[in-house]
Amino acid sequence: MKMTREHFDQLATILRPHDTEFHRSRYAAAGHSTRRYQWDLVRHAGAMSFICDALYQYLNDDHIQTALNRIVKPL
Repeated sequence: MKMTREHFDQLATILRPHDTEFHRSRYAAAGHSTRRYQWDLVRHAGAMSFICDALYQYLNDDHIQTALNRIVKPL
């Protein structure tokens, strides 16, 4: 994974409080993919500015997706 440990930890800290069973069950019931849930979670948690300002300086979406897969478990 190309993301630094510091940035990975920051992203995880931002996302984890919003990754609730309530949200997970709603997305699963609607038939949404895990990837859709992960990126909607990023938006819901207000992490897009962090991604744009810090992560896109040296990463692309594939790198960020790898981190999201490690932080947010599949639906």
